[in-house]
Amino acid sequence: MNIPCVLAITKDSLLGFALTNLINASENGLVVIESNAQTLEEFIKEINDNEADVILLEKSSPFAGEAALTKLLMLYPKLLVVIVNEENNWLNIYRREDLLMTSPTDLMNVIQSA
Repeated sequence: MNIPCVLAITKDSLLGFALTNLINASENGLVVIESNAQTLEEFIKEINDNEADVILLEKSSPFAGEAALTKLLMLYPKLLVVIVNEENNWLNIYRREDLLMTSPTDLMNVIQSA
């Protein structure tokens, strides 16, 4: 089984820190890389350099906007993009799927399905 590489955009926020730690603490051996991208072009380079399978974004991230998501999904149609809403725990999964996160297992199952 190929272990997914998760590229996570974590602003200096409690949610970003918690999500990254949750993934790192799981015993699934997931590779989590925190992005340092400031622009969409830098983010695309990180996706390529790290061969990311999953992108984890906070809803407030500039890369979670419609224009950026459209470009990412056009460039990487098989990329799993998970957007976490900081206000209500909804996960928007760009495979035309939405899921209410009720436990940390929900997030882990989505990432592992990549």
